[in-house]
Amino acid sequence: MNKTIIINISGVIFHIEEDAYEMLKNYLNDIKKHFASFQDNLEIVSDIENRIAELFSELLLEENKQVIIMADVAVVTAKMGKAEDFGNDSEEETTQNQPTSTRKLYRDLDDRVIGGVCAGIGHYFGIEARWIRLAFFLLFIFYGFGLLTYALLWIVMPKAMSRTEKMEMKGEKINLQSFQKNVEDELRDLTATLSKAHENSKPGLSRLGAFVRDVVTKLLTFIGKTGLLILKIFGFFVIGLVALTLILTFITLLVFLGYIGNTDVSMVFPLNALAENLRPAIYISAFLVVLIPLIGIILLAFRLLFKRNKIAKSVGFSLFMIWIIALAVGIFSLVKNATDFKEEASFSETIAIKDNPAHVYYLKSGGERTVTENIIGGSSERIITITGHDRNFDTPNNVDIDLNLIKDGTPSLVKTYSARGKNFDAALKNANQIEYYYQQKDSLLTFDYQSELKKCSLWRNQEVKMKLNIPIGSILFIEEKLARHFFQNQMYDCLDYESDKEHLIRIVATKDGFLCDKTKKAIERQKEYNTENNVTDSVSTTFIF
Repeated sequence: MNKTIIINISGVIFHIEEDAYEMLKNYLNDIKKHFASFQDNLEIVSDIENRIAELFSELLLEENKQVIIMADVAVVTAKMGKAEDFGNDSEEETTQNQPTSTRKLYRDLDDRVIGGVCAGIGHYFGIEARWIRLAFFLLFIFYGFGLLTYALLWIVMPKAMSRTEKMEMKGEKINLQSFQKNVEDELRDLTATLSKAHENSKPGLSRLGAFVRDVVTKLLTFIGKTGLLILKIFGFFVIGLVALTLILTFITLLVFLGYIGNTDVSMVFPLNALAENLRPAIYISAFLVVLIPLIGIILLAFRLLFKRNKIAKSVGFSLFMIWIIALAVGIFSLVKNATDFKEEASFSETIAIKDNPAHVYYLKSGGERTVTENIIGGSSERIITITGHDRNFDTPNNVDIDLNLIKDGTPSLVKTYSARGKNFDAALKNANQIEYYYQQKDSLLTFDYQSELKKCSLWRNQEVKMKLNIPIGSILFIEEKLARHFFQNQMYDCLDYESDKEHLIRIVATKDGFLCDKTKKAIERQKEYNTENNVTDSVSTTFIF
C-alpha cells in the first residue's frame, strides 16, 4: 500500500502518492531552474502551477477518484512539456510547429482602446481587432445599438488577467514552450512601448485620446458593475420563482394523489379520462419530468451567480436518466390509457311526446329542474328545484339535437347514447354512464345543454344525439338561446344576433321543410346580394330548412 501525501498547488488541496509526489517535485524544480534567469520568474512558475492544478482537477473529475498517482503526473507533465526538451536555439522553431488549443473568449486589456472587447473578439475569431472596432463603430453610427452591444459584452466577457488566460484567449497551447514564448513576446512589447513613451508625454491628440479613453473606461466599468448587480438580482428572482414553482408542483402532486384536500380532483377533466390504476404512475412521471428541468435551472443560476464549478458528471447523468425514465413511463401509461378509446358502442331509446290538439310545442333550455322526492320514513313528498349550470362544467359534453320532419304520426324524441372503450362491451357500459335530462310539461319541452356522467365514471368521449320527430302541420316556438346553441347552422337567417332581448322563434313544419321568418338583417343581406349579382327575383321574407 503506497503512502499518501497532502499537497497544496495554487491553493488547491490534492492527495498524492509518495512516488508521484517525488516525480512532481522534481518536475517543478526543473521548471524553476529553467526560468530562474527570467525577470518575472515567480509569476511564470505561479502560472504554470495554476495550469497544473487545473489539469489535475480535470483528471480527478473525469476518472472520479481522489488520489493522484504516478500515471497522472506523467500525463500532466507530458501535456505541459519538460524543460530539457527544448533550448534557446530551437525553441522558436518548436513553438511555431505546435498545434493551437481551443480559444476562449476574454477581454484583452493589453490591446485595448476602451475595454478590450474588440481585441478579445478578434483573438477568438482570428480577425484583426481593427476590423471588429470598425464593425462596432458602423453599428453605432447607422443602427444605434453598437454601444449597447459593446456594454453587454463588457459585462459578459471576463478579463484576461493571468498569463494562462491570455494564452487561452489567443488559442496557444498551454505548456512550458508557450509560457517561455509568451514571456519573450511580453518583453518585446514592453521594449516597443517604452520606445514610444515620449510621444504619450507630449501635449496634443495623444493626451486627449488617453483622457477620453479613461473617461469611457470608468463609465463602462460603472455600467458593467451595475449590470452585474441587475443580473444577480434577476438571477435571485429566477431562483425564487423556480423554487416556488417546485413547491407548488409538489403540492399539486400530493393533491392529485389524494393526500391533500377533500375534493376528488381526479373527476375533473382531463384527469377523469385517466384509468384509476394508471393515475399514480402518470402523476409521478409528470412531476419528475417538470421537476428535473427546474432543478437544472436552479443549479445553472447558482453556478452563474456564485461561479461555482459544474456539478459532477455522475449527478448530471443520473438526473438525465431519471428524466428519461419518467418520460418513458408517462408516455407508456398514456398510450396504455388510450386503448380505452379503441372501440365505440351506442344504444338508443325512444320517448313519446304528448300531443296536444293545437299541435303547438315550446322548446326551451333546461336551466333548472323541479323534481319530486319522497321524504325518508314518511309518506309525504317534497318538491326540490335543481340548478344544473355548474354540472361537469369542464368535461366535454357533446349534446346535439336534430329536427326531423315526418309526414304523419305522433311526435317523438329518439335519444342515442354513445361512448368509447377498450372493447365493445366496455364501450356500451361507458355509454350507460351518461345521464341526460329532458322534461315535458304540457306543451313545454325542456332540454339541457349538457349531459352528465354518473358518479365516479370515467370520461370516454360520451355523446348524446337526439332526433326530434315533428309531424307536418306542427308549430314550434324555440327559445332563441336554445336555437343558437343547437340549430345555429340550420336557421342562421332566423336568428337575431344583434338583439339583446330574448324572444321565441316561430317554426312551422310544412311538407317542404321547416319554415321560419327571416330577420331584418338577413333580408338586407339578400337584397345586397341580388343587387350585386343582378338578380331580379323578389326577396323572400321566410326561410325553409
